[in-house]
Amino acid sequence: MHKELVLKFIAESHNTGDITPYLEAEGVRIGELIQAGLLESIFLKADQSGAFLVLNTDDAAAARAALDSLPLAQNGVTKVELTEVIVP
Repeated sequence: MHKELVLKFIAESHNTGDITPYLEAEGVRIGELIQAGLLESIFLKADQSGAFLVLNTDDAAAARAALDSLPLAQNGVTKVELTEVIVP
């Protein structure tokens, strides 16, 4: 029996400015993406320089749109790299 491979995306954010004014709105939007089933997990970097996010989609455009909807990205205080991964 062969297990089907699942494609997802991992995003790594790199904070480039003061994120403090946007943290409350960011938390709200993160919650919305989790509720929608698009965002599976978020891991904050210990040095607070960004985060890793696991997106539950195999569609690069949907993943990018979700990331672009985050207040930190909209306000230009973080840069995000997106990588497609295979989950066996």
